Formats: sequence, C-alpha cells, structure tokens
Amino acid sequence: MSGARTSVVIVTWNSAAVLGACLDALASEGGFDEVIVVDNGSADETLAIARGHALSPRVIANGRNLGLAAANNQGIAATSAPFVLMANPDTELTAGASAALLDLLDRRPRCAFAVPRLCYPDGRLQSSAGGLPSFWEAYLGRQASGWLGGEGEGFWWDGWAHDAERRIGRGHEACYLVRREALAEIGPQDEGFILDWEGIDWASRAAEAGWEIWFTPDAEVAHVGGASIRQVPIRWIAGSHRGMYRYFAKRAPAWRRPFLAVAVALRAAAKVIASAGPASYERSHRK
Repeated sequence: MSGARTSVVIVTWNSAAVLGACLDALASEGGFDEVIVVDNGSADETLAIARGHALSPRVIANGRNLGLAAANNQGIAATSAPFVLMANPDTELTAGASAALLDLLDRRPRCAFAVPRLCYPDGRLQSSAGGLPSFWEAYLGRQASGWLGGEGEGFWWDGWAHDAERRIGRGHEACYLVRREALAEIGPQDEGFILDWEGIDWASRAAEAGWEIWFTPDAEVAHVGGASIRQVPIRWIAGSHRGMYRYFAKRAPAWRRPFLAVAVALRAAAKVIASAGPASYERSHRK
C-alpha cells in the first residue's frame, strides 16, 4: 500500500472507447492508494485496456452484468483507504480535482460525499448538483422540475452557475469522493437498484443519518455522459424507472405502492414510445 488517502473505483461495461482516457487522467493526477476497475461482463476490449494500462489498476472481472450498485459495492469492498473516488469510465479529472475534493472533506467533517463541477468535453457546464426529489418532481421530469423551482432548487439545479461551494441535496454520480467513515454508518449502496437511482437513494440515506453532501467548483471533471447507456437506451429507460419506483416505494406506505407501480410503468411506457434511440440520453440529461 502506498499510504495515500484515496482509492479509486471505476465500474465498466463495454467502455473501451473511453476507459483509456479516464485512466490516463488518473495517472496524470497521481497520489492514489490504488485504482480498482470492476468490469460487468464487457464484450469489447475494456478488460484488455484496463489490464494493459501503465497505471496497473486492479481488475475485478465479473462474468455478467451485476448492476451498477452491486459493482460499486464490490469495488469499495476491495479498497482500504479512508476516502474512495467513485468515477465513471467516461470521466477525466482535471489537474488538482482529487486534491480539491479531499480538501473539502477535510474541512467539513460531516460531509459524506464531495461533488465536483462537471463539464462536457467541449467545455460547456453540466449540472452536477440537485435536490432530493419529490415524487412529482421526478415524475414530471427535468424541465418541469426547473419550472417548479428557482435557481438552485428542484431535482436538477440547471439554472445555477455551479460557481460556489455549497451544500446540496445530491450530486451527479459521474464522479464524487466518498468518506468511508460515513459508509460505516449508512451502509453500501442498495443492490436492488440495477441502473440509476442508487446514488439518489444513497444521498437520501446519508441525509437521514445526519451526513451532508457538498459541491465544490474547485474540482473540475470532464464527463462525456452516457457512454454505456447509449448502447442500450431501452434497457436504460426500464432500469431508470425501476429505480424510480424502488426509491419512492421504500419511502411510501404499503397501500400506496401499487399506485406508484402503475404510475411509473405508464411513464416508462411513454418514454419508450417517445424514444429515438441514443438521443434519449441527451434529452434526459441536457437542458
């Protein structure tokens, strides 16, 4: 062990097109205890890229896709540093990003998750902060959520410039730094979430336990967005809505759950009908 304070966990699935650049950025940043790549049954060159990279990440190769939450938990369990950087394979840390996230957690001892400023590869801002959603905010969608709330309010804070350190309800799960001490209290991610909403559930559980989530503009990360999701847009719609139902059903009385199930199923069906292949990701994640 190097004695560094931060480990990195990357979950991959057919991520050959982006993983090399992600690992290159981590190598340039340096200072990590270890880097873990958990592969969920890729059929492309993802494993070869991971195993052949100069960073020499530790690779955990699953024979099938276990889901994002389960793979995240695998990666975290394989690390021992007091902080864990969760990074999607389509992210690239800019210089000093990990140090800025670590500094935030050092300064705020009740902060469980530190969230960076995200940008698209062309430099445009990508919203990475939001609030814990009500059912209707989630159901009506991202743009409706913006209409219902002002700047720095709602499901996604699309109207906020992301230019100040601020306590937030939740962050984008593309990249964030996790305090292991908080995990000892709130537990691992709920593996009932297969694809989406696991991070929102985690943030909600952290808040319920008295932990905080903070955003810092001093850490910047480039994020392509949807590198794996674009390959299976219909599966993503189904998985996302399954996650939406699970999130709200966990927090609803038993008598309300059948109504939630019907409402979410109707929303998913409408999304599938309206879907035009990979473009569905952009419609959901860009204002």
